[in-house]
Parts: sequence; C-alpha cells; structure tokens
Amino acid sequence: MSKFFIIVFVLMQINVAFAQQGGGQPIGTWPPFTKWYQNPLGISPLSLHTSSGIIVPTAVAGVILLVTKNDPELSDRLSYYADFGYSRGYYGSFSNVSHQNIGVNYMLKNYLSLGAEFSQVYVFDDVNKTYGLGVRPFFRFYPVHKENFQLYFQSGAGLLLFAKNFPQPSGFFGDHREGTQLNGSPKYGIGGEFKISEKWNINAGIWHIHFSNGNAVGAERNPGHDSNGFSFGVSYKMR
Repeated sequence: MSKFFIIVFVLMQINVAFAQQGGGQPIGTWPPFTKWYQNPLGISPLSLHTSSGIIVPTAVAGVILLVTKNDPELSDRLSYYADFGYSRGYYGSFSNVSHQNIGVNYMLKNYLSLGAEFSQVYVFDDVNKTYGLGVRPFFRFYPVHKENFQLYFQSGAGLLLFAKNFPQPSGFFGDHREGTQLNGSPKYGIGGEFKISEKWNINAGIWHIHFSNGNAVGAERNPGHDSNGFSFGVSYKMR
C-alpha cells in the first residue's frame, strides 16, 4: 500500500512540474535574456530555476526510494554545514548577491540525500541594497561518493523574505517593474566535499540562484533575478 501512495505522489509531482510551465516559455527554450550556459537547466519544461527546482528532484527521489532497498549499513547519515558565497546577476540591475547558509543534510542512500538550509543574503547594486532571510529544502544526488571525496548535484527551492521590495525597477530593456518582499528562492548547482578529518569536510560549489514571486501578484510585479556564483564552507558529520 505504501508503494501505491509513493507512485501517486510522484506522478502528482511530475504533473505539477510540467503544468506550471503552461503559458511560460516554449518547450526547448530558455527564459528571456538568458544564454544556455547562464542557466543550463532552465530550459523548458525542466526549468529548475523555478519551483520545479524542488518538485522535479522530489519526484526523482521518490522513484529511487520506491525501486531500491534500504541500506541499513549506511553510516554518518546526518551532517551539518555552513558556507558563504557570492553570485552575480546577468540581467536587470546585474545585482551582486552575498549569501551565507547554515544547513543540515541527511543521507538516504550512498548516492542520495535530503536537506534544508537557512539562508541569509545581501543584495546590492546601483538601485538595490537589501537583506533577505529564508529557508530552502533540497535534494542531493551523488555520482561520486568516496570516503575522502564526494561530488554531488543539488537542487532545491524555498522562500526568502527581503527587508525591501526586490528587485527595484532597473530600466533594463525598458523594464520598470518592481518586485516584492517575499520571493521564491530556487537554487541548483554542483558541489564537492573534501574530507580533512573523521568528522570535518571542506565544501565548495558553483550555483545558479533565482529570486522571483512566480507571478503570485501578477507578472507586472515580477521582474525576477538570476545569478551565477560560488560558495565555500565546512561540514560536520554526526557520528
């Protein structure tokens, strides 16, 4: 019976992910003002820079958990991490984003984990200077999981509340729309963990970060922000 409910849940998630692309960019295209290398997984209908950034990996993880057996010998399941980073916007006001994250990560398989992070950001450019706080759940998929090194793909999405409306009108290609304080915050990218002791790892990653309200209050209040950047940090394994 539990497998039946997992199948239904996965199918619902996939349906939502693709349904949300209705009325968006045509299939096989990227968002406006975006070159493929700036947002490689933003191609429609995948669009991991949207809420699909958590919906699609949830569906994939659900399938994995459904068709594979539990691994009772898996150790060091729980870890905590902290990192800091920077990203740079590539349209609008070309905003600079300084971000700090504190998170928890739980290994479901050797090649799959579930986590969540508390994120603090500071956005600054010629017209924007504001702080934001938010929470972002995510999944990680590990193509390489060695004792001394792990390489993973991470995708997630959450909500972030800014102190001021973001973005402010930029005038970019005649765009004078003003964003909102509450925004979605999808993030995806590639990261690595390097073991330095039995409990401590050094982390590094390259990321695509997106802020927008998903047209929740209308497209006229959703100029959006997309940026690419990096992060460095440490993680601690609970034994």
